[in-house]
Amino acid sequence: MLKVTLTDSGAETAVTIEGRMDTAAAPEFEQALEPVWAMEHPQLLLDCRKLEYISSSGLRIFLKLKKSVDAKGGQVTLSALQPTVREVFDMTGFAKMFQIK
Repeated sequence: MLKVTLTDSGAETAVTIEGRMDTAAAPEFEQALEPVWAMEHPQLLLDCRKLEYISSSGLRIFLKLKKSVDAKGGQVTLSALQPTVREVFDMTGFAKMFQIK
């Protein structure tokens, strides 16, 4: 099961991701980001502290999000990647595409 929470502080929007982002949950993640797709200059912090797993479908949504935010002059920062998730980002080259704290 995947849980996504958006919290807007005015300066940035924190996106907390909990659970497993597998093929079945990726569309749910994309839908949860609905308000983000409409933002004009998004500043996003994706809190991945409780993200246990990410599949290629999940990575595809991350890439779509990054391209959308970049096109609008915004920024996506990932924080607190779990070692197993970080390994996936490193192996796929995604770690070079995203700012990671």
